[in-house]
Amino acid sequence: MSYTQVFGGSTIYPSDVSYAALSLTADTTTLWPLEANTGVPVIARIMDVTPTGAYSISMPNATKTSPGQTVLFNNLGPSTITIKSFTGVTLASIDSGEAWQIYLTDVSTSSGSWRTFQMGSLTSQAQASALAGYGTVATGSTLSASEPVTTFNSDYTMGSADRGSAYIWTGALGTVTLTSVSSLGNNWFADVRNSGSGNLTIDPSAAETINGEATLVLTPGDSCRLVNDGTSWYTIGFGQDATFAFDYTLITLPSTGVATYTLSGSELNRIAYKFTGTLTANIKIIMPNTTQQYWVDNSTTGGSYTLSIATVAQASPVGVNRGSRGIYYCDGTDVVNAATAGLASPISILDGGTGATTAGAALINLGGTSAGIGVFTAATEALARTAILAAKSGANSDITSLSGLTTALSIAQGGTGAITAPLARAALSAAASGANSDITSLSALSTPLSVAQGGIGVATVTGVLKGNGTSAISAATAGTDFVAPATATTFTAKQTFQGSSTTPGIKIQNALEKVTISATAATGTINYDCLTQSVLYYTSSAAANWTLNLRGDGTTSLDTLMATGESITVVFMVTNGATPYYQSALTIDGGAVTPKWQGGTAPAAGNASSIDSYSLTVVKTGAGAFTAFESITKFA
Repeated sequence: MSYTQVFGGSTIYPSDVSYAALSLTADTTTLWPLEANTGVPVIARIMDVTPTGAYSISMPNATKTSPGQTVLFNNLGPSTITIKSFTGVTLASIDSGEAWQIYLTDVSTSSGSWRTFQMGSLTSQAQASALAGYGTVATGSTLSASEPVTTFNSDYTMGSADRGSAYIWTGALGTVTLTSVSSLGNNWFADVRNSGSGNLTIDPSAAETINGEATLVLTPGDSCRLVNDGTSWYTIGFGQDATFAFDYTLITLPSTGVATYTLSGSELNRIAYKFTGTLTANIKIIMPNTTQQYWVDNSTTGGSYTLSIATVAQASPVGVNRGSRGIYYCDGTDVVNAATAGLASPISILDGGTGATTAGAALINLGGTSAGIGVFTAATEALARTAILAAKSGANSDITSLSGLTTALSIAQGGTGAITAPLARAALSAAASGANSDITSLSALSTPLSVAQGGIGVATVTGVLKGNGTSAISAATAGTDFVAPATATTFTAKQTFQGSSTTPGIKIQNALEKVTISATAATGTINYDCLTQSVLYYTSSAAANWTLNLRGDGTTSLDTLMATGESITVVFMVTNGATPYYQSALTIDGGAVTPKWQGGTAPAAGNASSIDSYSLTVVKTGAGAFTAFESITKFA
């Protein structure tokens, strides 16, 4: 039911009921007179209401009347009555003995827009419902503080409607952008808490700052109230979780040679950091430029590369020696080494030092001589012996010659006991080198003569023999060194069985072909590597039409593998779901080839809920030229 002001300017009432008395014994919903049945409470122009308790009266649907509809409520009972709109919004709270007039100004919604004023008083009091705004709510005839709570997990921009609200972050990394203070006013406020798993950044508008900084980071567990003075933002009651007040984190640095590593996410604003990983280049850790204390442990490995810490704009990073730990802090601009105390250097010998700033000077100060220092600093035994002009004991190569001997060394001393070569050979029962007549026979050899010595390098051999240059002759392995009928043999090169004009080149009684089974959905361009398979079977349902590209493999073209006049046959089996897809094009080594289809017509669709088998025979007709014969068979 609706009402239209066809004459303009005149209020059209649903029915002219001028007066009604209502005994209010419970919360009551009313109707306009025209839509009510007998016995149902209706709205009149003047309503005398006698409540037996603190009950409410709900107005009818505002869209079923017109603007200007007016009602006077007179409370004749001892209790307060509450007048509500059709949707439950409080319009007026009327105490005992008071009379209030309400009237409609807008009927575009069922709740309507109402205005109220008090009758019969020198000063009309304001209704709490009319005064309620952001951060307040009407409770009967009084105004109470209100803070609506909203949870969110995606980036959000706070505006004037968020005044007096509380926002609870439940996501990972996120950002709350603040509308400019000039738009919100200097008495706007809201509460924010980070109950998520990552940092929440509070970002003021343009060049505005918060607590003097460009942004504020709330780590998980942090909360604060945001306020402004009309120019800048501040926090009130900035609560920080104890985990982030003092904690420890371990970071394994990448070994990819990066020059900088910027802390992010949960790595930010921690206290104790331990850095590990194998460095392949010098690395700088970028810390946030917020006032913060840091305990840093450099436990990295790999080469002599350095680790330093700094803010993003810091000109001179602070180095942290490998294997050391230190305390540092950021003053809001740069990272600074907190340790300032030190020992005077060099420390004197009387104080337990060396009195020197170099290793060489320290050795001299401690009484070292040139020979002693040489031995002390020698990195090897050979260098130590060189420092004192000594030869290695036992068998060694330090002694290169003996001169001045007056007596030949005996055999027991490692000599020959002779002063000429023939006498020495005689003493040693040795034969002359080279071609000679001293050796008349060889017997009882414990080691077979090598191939270079005229032998075969082994004591016994059986079966088929093979040689390898100067290495010993050995037994050949069936299936590896030669083909044997009862032994499996893997050929890694192309074999040609030509036969003759009267005899075929090969007869195969049974054979197996390599099948590649892949849980893949056909789509896009599918590379078929002929070197690794004869059949390719996709078991997942195709996602779109595809192009089949035949090639040798990722580095070898099919044109390289085949000679002109040769053919190859492959099979591609594709699974189709409810939507049938098909091979829309064929390429060989990336070049387009139009196949000749069995039956003379290329398929225009696949077969639903089946397996389509594409069989291709490719004939190489020239350099980079191919003719393809193809068929499709449905299996279901």
